[in-house]
Amino acid sequence: MSFSVSLSKKKAKTIKKANKHADGTEQTLLEFEGEALVSGFVDLSEMQNGDAVIIRQYVKLWKKAEYQRYAKEEYIGIQNDPMVYLTPKRVDYAIKVTLEQTVGFFRNFDNTFIGED
Repeated sequence: MSFSVSLSKKKAKTIKKANKHADGTEQTLLEFEGEALVSGFVDLSEMQNGDAVIIRQYVKLWKKAEYQRYAKEEYIGIQNDPMVYLTPKRVDYAIKVTLEQTVGFFRNFDNTFIGED
């Protein structure tokens, strides 16, 4: 008996890779316009006890629309699993991901986002 496996030929590419220094405001990590399957990672390993961070995700459905919040997650203190995975979202027009450090000494947050056709 033989089995055949077909692998997807979709190409993933890095949309943005950066380090964001928090400043107490809601800061954009990614603002992407286009059609793609978008996912990403945010590294919270620098967080310490007393720190709090909010990660928000927004989607815009068409050019003249406003961004609408899709998700909001708060992280407090030292993270046992510091790598936050932003699950893939099929984007038809635009997506925005923000980070806001609301409490604590302002930290640096590495982040990377990937798009797949």
